[in-house]
Amino acid sequence: MVEPQILVSKLACDVVEVKKYASFEYEQVRYLQNAVTNIMNIKQNQIVKVFTIITAVFLSLTLVGTFYGMDFDVMPELSWEHGFLYCMILTLAVAIIPLAYIKYKGWLRYSISRMCSFRI
Repeated sequence: MVEPQILVSKLACDVVEVKKYASFEYEQVRYLQNAVTNIMNIKQNQIVKVFTIITAVFLSLTLVGTFYGMDFDVMPELSWEHGFLYCMILTLAVAIIPLAYIKYKGWLRYSISRMCSFRI
């Protein structure tokens, strides 16, 4: 017959080991949870960056369009021989300048390639 004190001491050792193991597993789960959260935050930031780039391009185009959409009686460029061509060149320049700056900074390539590479 086994003495009760030996059984109690074995059970106490087992409880301590289970507690250590549970603590270890808990830390691993927390680490993985933080990693997944960080990956999701990075992906969300990349998506916001792409939308910001799109907004920077189209906001400037909208600004040019609003000037020509106003109902003014006197707009000198409307009577110019190549007024429409000048307006199109201005619109194109206003769209290309932010894109060129964003590409120069390297934000465009980084945003699109990063956004396509993350899968969750």
